[in-house]
Amino acid sequence: MKTSSKWLCFGSLIFAGLLSLLLSFFGLFGLAWSGFPQKSSPASILGIFLPDLLALPLFAVTVAVWKRAWLFSWFLVPFPAITILASSVHDLKGTSIGVARSLAEFSRLTCPLLILAALVQFGTNFYEFRQDGHWVRWKEASHETAD
Repeated sequence: MKTSSKWLCFGSLIFAGLLSLLLSFFGLFGLAWSGFPQKSSPASILGIFLPDLLALPLFAVTVAVWKRAWLFSWFLVPFPAITILASSVHDLKGTSIGVARSLAEFSRLTCPLLILAALVQFGTNFYEFRQDGHWVRWKEASHETAD
């Protein structure tokens, strides 16, 4: 593996780590600010802020323990959008302004989780865990011919 590819891998994991730290802080702040558990609709608050709160622990598990945990980060992406859709479906009433507001909320809540999932999946593709004394090993490109 070339050095530039290693730095691209490191850069994507560093950016994903910082983004997951920011998202976890946002999720913790959102749950604390809403008076966890909120009396009116605790399911909507959990659906919005819980995926953000789980971003840092899921990133840490993916990078350090089990590489296939990035699948769970893709699983968390649609939860805020589904929660917003379920809570605002009665407010839409077919108006274009209501639909535009819902789409803006969808993108505001799901784009950071989408970017995080993509960066973690990209960054963890370049190394593999080892069972011996060395912790990780860089994957080497195979140049075998297909017959």
